[in-house]
Amino acid sequence: MRVVIIANPYYPIPPKKYGGTERVIQYLVRGLMEAGHEPILLGTGDSVVDCQLISVIDKSIPFPKRDSEIFREKIKNFLQKTRTELNRIAPSVNIIHSHDFDLKDFQHFPNVTTVHGHFSFENLSYYQRRRKMPFITISRNQQESFPNLNYVDVVYNGLDPKEFPVILKPENYLSFVGRFDWDKSPHLAIQLALALGMKIKLAGKIDLLGTEYFREQIKPYLKNPLVEYLGEIDTQAKIDLVSKARCNIHPLLARREPFGLTVIEALYCGTPTITMNRSSMPEIIENGKTGLLVEDFAEAYQKIEKSFALDRRYIADSSRKKFNYQKMTRGYLRAYKKVIKSYN
Repeated sequence: MRVVIIANPYYPIPPKKYGGTERVIQYLVRGLMEAGHEPILLGTGDSVVDCQLISVIDKSIPFPKRDSEIFREKIKNFLQKTRTELNRIAPSVNIIHSHDFDLKDFQHFPNVTTVHGHFSFENLSYYQRRRKMPFITISRNQQESFPNLNYVDVVYNGLDPKEFPVILKPENYLSFVGRFDWDKSPHLAIQLALALGMKIKLAGKIDLLGTEYFREQIKPYLKNPLVEYLGEIDTQAKIDLVSKARCNIHPLLARREPFGLTVIEALYCGTPTITMNRSSMPEIIENGKTGLLVEDFAEAYQKIEKSFALDRRYIADSSRKKFNYQKMTRGYLRAYKKVIKSYN
């Protein structure tokens, strides 16, 4: 099967630092090739993949920390080049798989789009106009925000667990990995750590939407010796961070989390996660076995000792079976076949 995979222009495949969707694409490409298929990536010129790469922009263009006309112009050029290349190659492939690019003008070809983000009032009209197009979500809960969209399947994200060490004797600190903004609410993780008198190490990026949040909600805590801000770190440093943590903290205040890639990264290492009992988290966390689901972080404060006592070997083994790139690839192949059949 020849599959065109369309990536975003914001990060290369694989990403050097931040880039959850890009890491998923990296492992999907690997999984498809291992299964004997032929993926073709439409992405940034600085991507490094084993499959055919069609460069639609010379170099990735990360989100700026402030609005930029240059950034908008680069995005415009990326979209135009992607359309041009897709028109050229689409007749010779079996299916088009987008990870954000709008395929409304390519509906005469078998196509599917993975929804990696959450549905919001800002994008509901966009999806409403495309409700008959085929979509895949990365959790079942994600679909409840827009139940009338044409869902082909649910395919959980997966990476390569072999790249993550299993640490049975962690160090005495908490971890947070993610964006610094209201969606992720890392200030709650800091408040929990300080209430417990524990050290917390935080890593992640600050973009345009998070600059004010970081200044107001995070920066005041950085003088506290228990709070260690690591900035945006690479994959190996992130693995080192979550693997040695006693517990991973995943706050959810203003966001319906579609999946939570950093959660399974921690689980691979045997590190439990405490998070809110909402959105996709009950699909990922086995409450009381691989982590704790709580209503708020006051409850987390009362129960965190239970997370420290969880069996880290079980956490690692369970998550590796449920979430891995081979299983993810099989899910996407199943979805591709459904879509292709509907076009016959």
